[in-house]
Amino acid sequence: MPLTIMPYITISARSGGAKKAIVWYKANLHAKVKSVMVSSTNPDRIGHAELEFGNITVMLADPMGPAKTPDDLGGTPVQFFLQYPKGSKGVWENAVKQGATVPEGREYKEQPWGWATGTIICPFGYEWSIGEDVKKWSGEETAEQLGMKDIASEF
Repeated sequence: MPLTIMPYITISARSGGAKKAIVWYKANLHAKVKSVMVSSTNPDRIGHAELEFGNITVMLADPMGPAKTPDDLGGTPVQFFLQYPKGSKGVWENAVKQGATVPEGREYKEQPWGWATGTIICPFGYEWSIGEDVKKWSGEETAEQLGMKDIASEF
């Protein structure tokens, strides 16, 4: 069984590169910089970095090898959800003030599943939903609210 999952994202030079992304994620999404490595022959290029969001590490780098950026793909193939214990609306609002865009219909508001969330596309092309659990519903209560059924036991 794995110990954890650590997404690895690539930051396009067109959007400012990995150095700019590290600064933006730290300032606006409260990431903690765990490590940043550059080549001794090219100190302007981030070869590997690790940012902590709570107990999850997201790794990132400037493009190399076959990795694709949202710019290369015309959008992001992954979505991130940042859960805060409280104050998530302020984080979302600040991110928007600092250059993130809001997908249509994804403004910050209370959601039918009992959370208050809003979604942004960061300046580097990745989608981040930012929110907090305001209702503290159980899984059963959430499923009932949404008119769904939990079928995890079938797997």
